[in-house]
Amino acid sequence: MALSRFFVISSGGDRILLRCLRGEGEGGSAEEFYSAVTEHHEGNLPLIRIGDVFYYSLKRNGLYFVATTSFAVPPSYMLELLNRIIGTFKDFCGILTEESLRQNFILAYELLDELLDFGYVQCTNTSQLKQKVYNVALVPKIHARSMARLSLGTNPNPKTVPSSVSQRPITKEGARSNEIFVDVLEKVSAILGADDTYKSVTVEGQIRMKSFLSGNPMVRVALNEDIVINNRRCKVPNVAVLDFCNFHECVDTREFEKARLLSLTPLEGEFTLMSYRISGNAVIPFRIKAAVDIDGDAATITVNVFSTMPEHINAFVKLHCPLPSCTTGATLSTVPHDNGQATEYRPKDQSISWEVRKYRGCTGYTLRASVNLGSHGSKISKREFGPLNLTFEAPLFSVSNVRVRYLGVLQPPSSGPSYRWVRYVTSSQSYIYRF
Repeated sequence: MALSRFFVISSGGDRILLRCLRGEGEGGSAEEFYSAVTEHHEGNLPLIRIGDVFYYSLKRNGLYFVATTSFAVPPSYMLELLNRIIGTFKDFCGILTEESLRQNFILAYELLDELLDFGYVQCTNTSQLKQKVYNVALVPKIHARSMARLSLGTNPNPKTVPSSVSQRPITKEGARSNEIFVDVLEKVSAILGADDTYKSVTVEGQIRMKSFLSGNPMVRVALNEDIVINNRRCKVPNVAVLDFCNFHECVDTREFEKARLLSLTPLEGEFTLMSYRISGNAVIPFRIKAAVDIDGDAATITVNVFSTMPEHINAFVKLHCPLPSCTTGATLSTVPHDNGQATEYRPKDQSISWEVRKYRGCTGYTLRASVNLGSHGSKISKREFGPLNLTFEAPLFSVSNVRVRYLGVLQPPSSGPSYRWVRYVTSSQSYIYRF
């Protein structure tokens, strides 16, 4: 199960990192992979085979992380390995962007040499790698300025913290010492039908932790006590009903059954404290009603979107709708219309898009599109429109109602105060409406 090559390329095809692990002349190339991604539209596939070479890839922040091999390796193994390599880069570089990797390419290659030897996995543990790596990460200028403002106390709202604050190298002192960050991240997948019912809905959640605490203190994380696990008959409103949950090996779960309390000594770097899944019992954050009316060579698309989230939640929402290939033009309008919206007709890929930068909870918006179908309009059916693809990101919101009741750090008084941050983000993974 040896790897032949590992490389990182940007979404534009620029090569950022490349390591030939076994000295093989034919181990795959970044150019072949990028050609398959762009020309054959295979960018969303985690596994691509070109000739005798298997390309395993993950896309993060506009970057493709790719490992190649000539052996038949289980995809789950390779994707888990890529996830760990990506996590290692993030732990040591602080932030995972093209600029950060280019500035820290020496550190990145040093990490690769410790992670992989002649194509075989050696060590993926951040604590062990920290003792073997000697280069120090360079923080991008923009990111460094935001951290400096926080350290100087110029943050206008000290009760909140941006997500970029936790994205700093583990080997470098940050804006504050003795901090711990906990993120409750949830991704929603749903298929909605034309009869205002959803055919399937799934929520995949993670509680992630990144610690900058001095020493090795014990940390206690308490979740809401009304969490129900593996009981699909429970239909109580506003209660988190989980199909299952998994915990990191460092977590002590002896008090979880009775008090929903987790105890642990945090590891170096960022890790997943708990992962869980919900299917069927989740409440969809956006309801969609849509209709297509065809009249000769013209069609009218009406899309109503209503947010079921609380009123104080503001989400970023973007809607994409493919149109028939014979479309010659489209005129878009929204109700209500405000400055936080943007609509666009894209003749290149025959689609329309609608963007709402701050979609307030418990409100509804309507998009109307007048589509010109040309001379072939009479032959078009409703099935050639859509499906609608909704992408969104809602901070401060948990669709599953999983909550961190309190986050405690057991440290001696001599260690000084500890700063604890908890963040909630719910986003879409695949949110589809079919006409």
